[in-house]
Amino acid sequence: MTTALNPSSAPVTGWDIGGVNLKAARLDQAGLRTVQRPFAIWQRRGELVDALGQMAQELGPAPQAAVTITAELSDAFRTKREGVTFVLAALETALPDTNLHIFGVDGRFYPLALAHEQPLLFAAANWLATALLVARHVPDCLLVDIGSTTTDITPIVGGEVVAGGRTDPERLLRGELLYTGALRTPVFAVVRQVPLWGRWCPVAAEWFATMQDVYLWLERVTSEQATSPSADGRPTSLDFCGERLARVVCADREMLSAADITTLARYVAQVQAQQIAGALAQVRSATPVEGPVVGVGIGAFLAEQAARQFELPFIQPIDLLGEPGLVTAPAAAVALLLAGQPTDV
Repeated sequence: MTTALNPSSAPVTGWDIGGVNLKAARLDQAGLRTVQRPFAIWQRRGELVDALGQMAQELGPAPQAAVTITAELSDAFRTKREGVTFVLAALETALPDTNLHIFGVDGRFYPLALAHEQPLLFAAANWLATALLVARHVPDCLLVDIGSTTTDITPIVGGEVVAGGRTDPERLLRGELLYTGALRTPVFAVVRQVPLWGRWCPVAAEWFATMQDVYLWLERVTSEQATSPSADGRPTSLDFCGERLARVVCADREMLSAADITTLARYVAQVQAQQIAGALAQVRSATPVEGPVVGVGIGAFLAEQAARQFELPFIQPIDLLGEPGLVTAPAAAVALLLAGQPTDV
């Protein structure tokens, strides 16, 4: 089915303001449309108002907007309080004619004025928005959202989100948040050694290559999906991916064959999948969950691999979010939650 508002309802826009990507989803009578833009806020914080305004213009006007924020963790800000306040001010400037509803870590929407008064209530709540929406349609499951940078694992039991943590540190401790993703994560953050020429070779602790190179090389991510800047600033074509991956072992493409690169990439991908599966096991041990793994995000294929390790069913909520909404899930989720639109998975 196509997710859409009732004919009498006004359009709603959902925003997910991250430190690396800006995501927006517009829900109207025609359905759900999404826009995503790479945005390194630590480099471009002064451009945030313009970026938001351009995305809003592309999507079209909406009198109501739902917002979730994760950019506050960026080292562009000295504290999370400063980061949330900065983003709120940018939204207020960029969308002056829009009634903004800010989504909190308690699962509720609040007006802009209150968000300014209690900014920490609104830090990193995007995972909860997606979980609350999914819980209405898959009442028992493990929701796994793997983005460019992080992985969120959220247990849902009896239609209720039963995650043990709310803040980032609490969720890290419980395995509900992993700082590993399908694009931006550097290879050396995933492995300490890789197979090379029949032996184990330590990797360089340098930002030579990222998981985006790994999954482009292995054809798990398309060039259109490769939105993260490369480690060396060069193109994301396979030739350059191979060169960056060779540097992980302090080599170059004159020293390593395509088969060598493939062996290296497959191993790194396998280790990352195992790390995610380990976190999945940790969450399941704390909160026994019956039901499937529900995967969203650019790295949903990794969630599927983890599900297979535990012989769990795997589904993607395409009918709920649509194909584009799977990648921009929190933005789509806050729009749908604010609209109160019933949908089915």
